[in-house]
Amino acid sequence: MKIWNSKNQKIDQRVDTFLSGEDIDLDNEIFIFDVDASIAHTEELLAIKLLTGNEASLLKRELKKIKKDFLSGMLALNKKFEDCHSAIEYLLIKELGDVGKKIHTGRSRNDQVLVAIRLYQQHNLKIIRKLVLKLAKELLSKSKQNEYLPMPGYTHLQRAMPSTWGLWFSSYVEAFLDDVELLDAISDWININPLGTAAGYGINLPIKRELSTKKLGFKRPQVNALYVQNSRGKMDLEILGALKQPFLDLRKLSWDLSLFTSTEFNLIKIGKEFATGSSIMPNKSNPDTVEIMRANYAKLAGYYAEIENLISLPSGYHRDLQISKGAIINAFNLCESSFSLASALIKSLKINKKRAAEMIDSDMQMTDQVNGLVQQGIPFRDAYRSVKNEPNKHKSLSSKTDASSVGSANNLKLNLLSLRLKKLAK
Repeated sequence: MKIWNSKNQKIDQRVDTFLSGEDIDLDNEIFIFDVDASIAHTEELLAIKLLTGNEASLLKRELKKIKKDFLSGMLALNKKFEDCHSAIEYLLIKELGDVGKKIHTGRSRNDQVLVAIRLYQQHNLKIIRKLVLKLAKELLSKSKQNEYLPMPGYTHLQRAMPSTWGLWFSSYVEAFLDDVELLDAISDWININPLGTAAGYGINLPIKRELSTKKLGFKRPQVNALYVQNSRGKMDLEILGALKQPFLDLRKLSWDLSLFTSTEFNLIKIGKEFATGSSIMPNKSNPDTVEIMRANYAKLAGYYAEIENLISLPSGYHRDLQISKGAIINAFNLCESSFSLASALIKSLKINKKRAAEMIDSDMQMTDQVNGLVQQGIPFRDAYRSVKNEPNKHKSLSSKTDASSVGSANNLKLNLLSLRLKKLAK
């Protein structure tokens, strides 16, 4: 029976399926966070004497057992439950009777789902953060191993200037470190407690919201009850925006690898475990893992667009917002599956040193020749024209660390990236 269906009215199964959708499957992802929030809520009810000490102890004991059984696989959500919230309430009533019926005092499923999702988001932002840092660490290791190993640098997909593999690898190191800082910023931004605001208009009970705020690790309560409901979707959208940044960098990295592993470039080989063959062409070895990593950004962008369009609503709760749960959960799962493979993929890379060196021709030295003339006192534009008109007349400027700008191929300052990575990894 639905917890709201007190009159046992007949429910059309088609409508029930339409309204529930994939909700119960998605709720498996947030179940344990709903339990944690229920434990914190129990302490709030005890503080205002709506539970006795014994009742609170029974509820907390049973909630911890429910969490343990769920994590061990002894308990599973299924279609007989409307959602994880009603499942928890049902299990408590089944074991504790009237005491279990008290758990929903002073809260709504509106603030209940919000606090569970927010705890889930905080937890999963930490997971993605860790995976992105791991990828940055692997890229930094590759950069140090190949700091001065030459490779052609490209603009417009045409060979432009001599570069190094150290520069290429470390460009992604710095990108992913920036992304980690963005993930930290969004994690801090959403670190506010919605529990205790009920359906968007508060509750006429003196709920001690500071207790659940402290217990659940939030920095402060989200104060205005109506804004709590209005923030659903808004905060999800910004989380997805933050997740898009490391995924954009992963997409660009995947694009590079897709080009560099092609026969035409032949600069890199990826591990065989990350490639597949053709069903018809025995000669083919396809970088499918790289291509799916590149493609997955499109799905993430789709989840972003889904929520962006979904939240075109007036204030207060609307059932439309239920759909936001799927977008945010699917987005986190997509990020985790992609980034969990990325570090091992980078570790497997083998550079074709001979091919990379062969691709650096004399034309690519012309910018260095211009700078050589500039150091002799010739104005830049005159030096540019001289080299362009007589490309073989001038010598290239020798590449020395102390003569190169910070961040260039011969002056990467990898120690700065190492220090930054260590600081973020603490």
